[in-house]
Amino acid sequence: MLKKFISLSFMLGVVGSASAQPPNIVLMYVDDLDFDQVSVYDTEKFPSYTGAKMTGNLTELSPVTAFQNGRFLKPGEMSYYKNPTVLTPNVQRLSDEGVVLDRFYLTTSVCTPSRYSLLTGRYASRSSRLISETPPGTTPLLGWNSHMDPQENNLAKDLKAAGYKTGLVGKWHLNDYDIPEIDFASGYGGHHTRNGTAKGLREFQLVGSYFQPTADYGDPAVQKEIGRIYDVMQKRVQRISGFDVVDRLYYANYGELPIPKHMKAHNLEWLTEGALEFIDKNKEEPFFLYFSITAPHGQYFEDWMEKDWRVTPAGMLSEKPKGMPPRESVLRRIQEAGLPLQNSMATWIDDSLGALLTKLDETGLSENTIVLFLSDHQSRGKLTVHEGHRAPGVIRWPGHIDAGSREGRIISNIDMLPSLLDAAGSKPSADAVVDGRNFFPILGKNAAWRDSLLLETSYSRAVVSKDWKYIAHRPPQEVLEKMEADRIAAEKGDGRRHVGWSGRTTNPASGMGVRFNADQDFPHYFDPDQLYDLGNDVFEQNNVIANPENKERLEQLKQQLDSQLKKLPHTFGEFGAK
Repeated sequence: MLKKFISLSFMLGVVGSASAQPPNIVLMYVDDLDFDQVSVYDTEKFPSYTGAKMTGNLTELSPVTAFQNGRFLKPGEMSYYKNPTVLTPNVQRLSDEGVVLDRFYLTTSVCTPSRYSLLTGRYASRSSRLISETPPGTTPLLGWNSHMDPQENNLAKDLKAAGYKTGLVGKWHLNDYDIPEIDFASGYGGHHTRNGTAKGLREFQLVGSYFQPTADYGDPAVQKEIGRIYDVMQKRVQRISGFDVVDRLYYANYGELPIPKHMKAHNLEWLTEGALEFIDKNKEEPFFLYFSITAPHGQYFEDWMEKDWRVTPAGMLSEKPKGMPPRESVLRRIQEAGLPLQNSMATWIDDSLGALLTKLDETGLSENTIVLFLSDHQSRGKLTVHEGHRAPGVIRWPGHIDAGSREGRIISNIDMLPSLLDAAGSKPSADAVVDGRNFFPILGKNAAWRDSLLLETSYSRAVVSKDWKYIAHRPPQEVLEKMEADRIAAEKGDGRRHVGWSGRTTNPASGMGVRFNADQDFPHYFDPDQLYDLGNDVFEQNNVIANPENKERLEQLKQQLDSQLKKLPHTFGEFGAK
């Protein structure tokens, strides 16, 4: 029986009458999706690699050595698209029937904390796991370490308490590999382990012969052990997250999973089939589907088509998944549109969204379902507080959101929990701390809203407002010393620095500078304090902090940064003192 809550929005008629069935919620979270990867944004006006190229704000890297999100570019590939046109009719349909968010910000610009904040409505620096490792009064390194603990409330638990059936299909990426039932090789020190070391994302092995990277994945014994490990991870996520259903799980990025090398791939058809099955099985009651896909995780590439459709983290499939058009049809449509094969991945992802929309149409659920299509962050500016925090977002809610509208105010992932709970006629747990706000009442209205938003990543913090952004880097002394030694070494060498504000060192042999080549994308990357006029410099190329005309504005932004950091557990340099 539904647990009834009469929220303020119900009383004001924002949602509807208390007797109406609460809306279903389908939240599609796309991995590292950029503004140049969907058709609903002006490429030259929204920050992306292609937009930077088109406006003369891109430093081109060698395609042989350039590294994009865990993958080296192949000869002939670039970080931008030579033809920026993408075939995404379902994203276009969703925008025509809903609202496009022009200023959708993630409070952190890497996967794990972005997902933590999405599901909890809190800044990632509030993670109980992070606080246990970085006590209040110190400055935490915010990266892939804001893990979800079982005692923390989240959107799934709150909606379940309100009578919803909840399901996770796809990528989790919110916990480490300290799993007693799985004996990982002691030599693996990736950034998901409790000791916090970071040796990079490499092929790692389990103790035993079956899980060497070259293991024969056709061996039944290998498949049996893969299935066992998958079951352990699936049960762990279900216990920690509180989702009723955890299906088609990617515990983390596929490159990190304990499976043979040739099984590591996106399998969007498999994920989409699981999402469609969840909708079918739960169409008679309110449901929340968190559909978290693994693609694209960086720039689009054409080699996704070459992967074996049978490979999944749960083992090898014997039958092709149902629900999406065949991969061959993607190639045909791309060729008919006269587009490069590289752009085909956009259509593949769009087909997945289209399958969800079709299922909602066929089951008669479209009119009472909120559909959200969101990116967890961009790839350009990843692991920085630049505009990698800003990413695509489209939301449809028939009868409540004006079709074909655009929203230019700052909306964030921390706003999703309070907004969706209010739409469901519910509210957060009584003891929960929530940093976000309900944005549904402001859409299409001239209503009061936030003036600025705090961004937190690495040892960096920023505050972004309508047209301006202030960035501050305040790493601990040992990181500053490491960066200075690297600067001196670069001056004596080829001039390229390899230690960024996170303190991580990239291997010079990789061809990268700092992590994700951010020093190439942002000319003032190494300035400890930066001020950008986003209204005229959306690609963040000109640090105007020294301009005396900006003195008053700078002080206002610093005060806002200090004020917002005071609400959080940690201090940050001269900011946030309690």
